[in-house]
Amino acid sequence: MGKLRKWKLFIPIIFFVALLVISASGCASNSTINSSDQAIKVSPQSTPIAIPFDKIAGRLLETSDFPVFLPAYLPAPYTGEEWFLNLESSNNKFTIEIDLRSRGNKTGMYVGTLSGNVGNPPVSPLEKQFISENRELKTIKLTNEIECKEYIIDPAAGKAISWESGQWGYFVAAQPDSKEGSTISYASQIINLIGGNGLALSEFPGRLYFFYTGANHPTTEIFWKVNNSVWYQLDWRDDPSNAIKILRSMKQIGINEQTK
Repeated sequence: MGKLRKWKLFIPIIFFVALLVISASGCASNSTINSSDQAIKVSPQSTPIAIPFDKIAGRLLETSDFPVFLPAYLPAPYTGEEWFLNLESSNNKFTIEIDLRSRGNKTGMYVGTLSGNVGNPPVSPLEKQFISENRELKTIKLTNEIECKEYIIDPAAGKAISWESGQWGYFVAAQPDSKEGSTISYASQIINLIGGNGLALSEFPGRLYFFYTGANHPTTEIFWKVNNSVWYQLDWRDDPSNAIKILRSMKQIGINEQTK
């Protein structure tokens, strides 16, 4: 299990605005949790979840009338650092900001956000731009003979690739589109990470976005729907393989029957 790579914090305006629209839900309740435990450890409860999430699980069950899912996996932090969680919940929604902090520090590096009951996910602004403004549209085949659409606005500025597999959709864009970090190479990496059946999750539908804007600034956004109605979102600003591992480790810890 590799340690988390350190990426510089970079939040492109277009993604930041989208996240504000998706995640804003008020601050009726707020708590912070930190943990330096390694990813291989899990909580002692019947449904194992990653230790940093263990202390907020009960509160989420008390305040949510939808199925609550939390991850059993988080990548191990560097020595001397720990995961720091900031939970905000209101109006039957929740958002958990996931940061890395050096022990004793009050500030850290933003790594991701896990949100529950976010509503129907909007189309990504960047995806909308590529679809509406592309100068060239190609059909190409990538790893495993998967047929994809390649959108080109300006060959020197950036390209995007999308494909569908079952109930899952994927969209990958790199700006600039260079030999070292081409959209095709990133799309192929995502396909290889997803694996044989092409589904990020077999039991739930969803959509995965991967954006790379250069200088070690990756962004993975994943939306998936549970119980045919409740949408979850994971925003991850690091290696996409960890985003997919977190997604696939999600466990339903329960539902508050009293609120139903």
